[in-house]
Amino acid sequence: MRKKKQTKNVKKYFVIGMGLILSVVILNSVFKDGYIPHQNIVDTKISLYSDKHITPKAIETNPTFKNIAFDIPPKEKNYFFIHQIAAVFKSFKSVISQKEKTEKNQREYGSWIWTPIMQMTPDYVEKTLSDAKTNGVNVIYLSIDSYLDIFTMEKGAERERQKDIFTNKLKDFITRANAKGIAVDAEAGWRNWAEGDNIYKGFAIVNYVKNFNVTNQNKFRGFQYDVEPYLLDDYEENKETILRNFVELVDKTVYFLKDSDLYFSVVVPDFYDEKDDFTPKFSYNGKKESAFKHLLNILEKKENSSIIIMSYRNFAEGDDGSIEVSNNEMQTAKKGKYDTKIIIAQETGDFPPPYITFHNTSKKYFDNELKKINNTFDDHPSFGGIAVHYVNAFLALR
Repeated sequence: MRKKKQTKNVKKYFVIGMGLILSVVILNSVFKDGYIPHQNIVDTKISLYSDKHITPKAIETNPTFKNIAFDIPPKEKNYFFIHQIAAVFKSFKSVISQKEKTEKNQREYGSWIWTPIMQMTPDYVEKTLSDAKTNGVNVIYLSIDSYLDIFTMEKGAERERQKDIFTNKLKDFITRANAKGIAVDAEAGWRNWAEGDNIYKGFAIVNYVKNFNVTNQNKFRGFQYDVEPYLLDDYEENKETILRNFVELVDKTVYFLKDSDLYFSVVVPDFYDEKDDFTPKFSYNGKKESAFKHLLNILEKKENSSIIIMSYRNFAEGDDGSIEVSNNEMQTAKKGKYDTKIIIAQETGDFPPPYITFHNTSKKYFDNELKKINNTFDDHPSFGGIAVHYVNAFLALR
């Protein structure tokens, strides 16, 4: 009788023990992924591009160019078959190759220059690039939205003359940057570029960049979109449509760059991931995902692609810090074994509210907070580096 009772107790404790172990495993899995809903309303108003320097031609819609044809991808029809093949390939890839992290000396440390290229003097370019190099910057994201001023001109001698001046200014900038070990990406975008009759703007610029690289020895390393459609007036009422249009623009651009060795990056806010509980999942090419997951799936088709997350906080750790607001995207990229790199952007400009920017802080404090971000994601296979907005404010930190 005692033996039966002992056996019964052993089984009871065994079941309880297994239950505890299972609970620990589940909880560990949850907290290891670290998914935390992120719903700071301030981030829906955060912007990267400069309203002061953007050309009106990037904002206004010119109906003359709405029917310009570009090389766009054919529509996918057999969605289920295509996605199944892609899933099998990704699983096979994850088995035969272990994704490696980006080594520290290869990580991006980028910064944006908004000053229109036609307004830059040689002294300004030299001083800015020299100071950027001294501060460790290895990539400059150079805004070239102002090319649209030339693109929209009436065809003729004056248009070609302005284009030559513009091109020569870029050649000088890139030559000087490359001599200092700094790569240059062409940056462009405005909130309406994925909408209806505005599609021509992005393709006009990326087409110029492709042609520039064909004819020049010192080339752009890459092309970057900073579109920010969540700032459109009707975004709250039409989130799915607007986000789908944006994803489609990125998809078409990836296809347009299919034969190019240009890097491709896309700037996004810190709330596009499903786990942020901030934007709806929506269908694109037969698959229902978050905007962030759609972007990962699309950019995976383009080698040397990256997503830059505007994780704007002037503190790295703790609740709602830069690390926490970046973590959902980092975990989603890691879980999916994507090659697309995630770059974490920080703000140094004078923008409200104060906690989103390092403006009025010291360079020492800024460096310490960036060190915390780098250390946290050091072993993360998707971590591609840091981007600092923007170069003039960054270099003004003391």
